[in-house]
Amino acid sequence: MSSGGAKWRNAEQLGGLRSRAYVFVSVSVLAIAIFLYTNSLIRRLEIQTATLSRSIAGLCASSTYAASENEELRAVFSELIETINFPMVITDVRGVPITWKGLPIDLDPYEVTHQEYLDASVESPDESPLAEVIRYQRELDERHRPIEMTHPANDDVLGYIHYGESSMIREMRYVPALELLAFGALLSLGFLGFRNAKLAELRSIWVGMAKETAHQLGTPISSLMGWIELIKESAMAGCDLEQITDMTEEMQRDLARLEKISQRFSQIGSIPKTKRQDLVVVLREAVDYLRRRLKGLGREVTVEERYAEIPPVEINRELMEWVIENLVKNSAEAVPAEGGRIEISTEHSPRDGEVRILITDNGKGLTPAERRRIFLPGYSTKRHGWGLGLALARRIVEEYHKGRMHIGWSEVGKGTTFVISLPAS
Repeated sequence: MSSGGAKWRNAEQLGGLRSRAYVFVSVSVLAIAIFLYTNSLIRRLEIQTATLSRSIAGLCASSTYAASENEELRAVFSELIETINFPMVITDVRGVPITWKGLPIDLDPYEVTHQEYLDASVESPDESPLAEVIRYQRELDERHRPIEMTHPANDDVLGYIHYGESSMIREMRYVPALELLAFGALLSLGFLGFRNAKLAELRSIWVGMAKETAHQLGTPISSLMGWIELIKESAMAGCDLEQITDMTEEMQRDLARLEKISQRFSQIGSIPKTKRQDLVVVLREAVDYLRRRLKGLGREVTVEERYAEIPPVEINRELMEWVIENLVKNSAEAVPAEGGRIEISTEHSPRDGEVRILITDNGKGLTPAERRRIFLPGYSTKRHGWGLGLALARRIVEEYHKGRMHIGWSEVGKGTTFVISLPAS
């Protein structure tokens, strides 16, 4: 293959790697974006909690500290924080809890007497009924700095608000980790699914290749065996030299066919050499061989050739002949037993810089579902087919010749047109 063909193969492989890299990067960016967005939500909730706590601190200071030792003080506080959904402790200037909410403590503020409140000490809380509240209050202070409640007139400190985070915030902290685990699991499942699909495709290709090899070799080998038997019988019957010469010429054609088949298979999986040549000459030779083979199918199939003037193209002769044979054979099996028609034509599109080969038949046509799957390895519309011919033909056109192969037209009950587009030299 030319250096341009090798570059195309490398570019195609690089393109495949890039496409997989794009998928991985896209999923990673999405995961990171969701992770950052979730953290942003958590941060906003934390800020909202702190803001609400400051608002409560100001409200408490301005509305409840007119009499700092009023017995009704704790009741007022309880009503103010009734709707709070996060842990909160309100203390006086000494740091002794006045009221609280949302603590995992089985102690109601109303159960603490006024005298117990006055006797409580933050430095030595163990002797006080408020000891548990004070310890939990210290835990809150480790995460959030207490908010001062100041007198609205002279800014004197009247007490403190100690607050924590709500259960919702605590639960949301696990969400980013769970999201990353979920994305990791999805990526793993996607990778395993892709890997299994590729392995199944490879198995299908290998099985199909083995059957295709047997099929390709079967015809010339059977023919050679028949000619050998015929020569033996002719020699025993004393036939003349001219008849034996004709038989050996036929055997040489079969041997040439075997050599061509060997060359084809040897180039699959490697980098075949291409050469700039007349595509019409290659098509005519392939069609001449196919006409002889179509007679053995037991069908009346007419092959018409309509070649427009086209420039030379860079192709591998053996592989391109193989593509044409696969397509024509596929069309021959699709057309009716009587009145079957296959048309092979060429056209040149200077605007697109392409040379096109069109193979049209009047066969049974393809459904939309069949059109989507017709080139997949292992897929066949025939009961006894192994679904490699069209997949192999497309691989030869697209990977080795930098071209394209697709269904140009198909209608159920009317026929199909296969289109091969090759870069014009």
